[in-house]
Amino acid sequence: MISIIITRNSDRLIRRCQIEGHAEYDDPGYDIVCAAVSVLSCTAILGLQDIAQQEGHYTNMSGQCDIILSGVLTQSGQDILETMILGLTEISNQYSDFVTISDK
Repeated sequence: MISIIITRNSDRLIRRCQIEGHAEYDDPGYDIVCAAVSVLSCTAILGLQDIAQQEGHYTNMSGQCDIILSGVLTQSGQDILETMILGLTEISNQYSDFVTISDK
């Protein structure tokens, strides 16, 4: 199961996104759920770094993705992450046996 935890500050701005686990929807290399989550998180990291120029610590490896924002939170960074969360939420809705999302 893939577990996604979104952490927000008191202003409801995203400070962190943790993604852990494997969906196990299908065999490795054929798992469309893992692939979809990976594409969204990888694209968001690229956008945060190259488009939003958002300071932070970004880790992305098999079974784990961690996005920790630091410095001034940029509006474009928040927009990128909110868009990622829309996609992840839709995946969670369609594949609830394989993906959970918590937004706190």
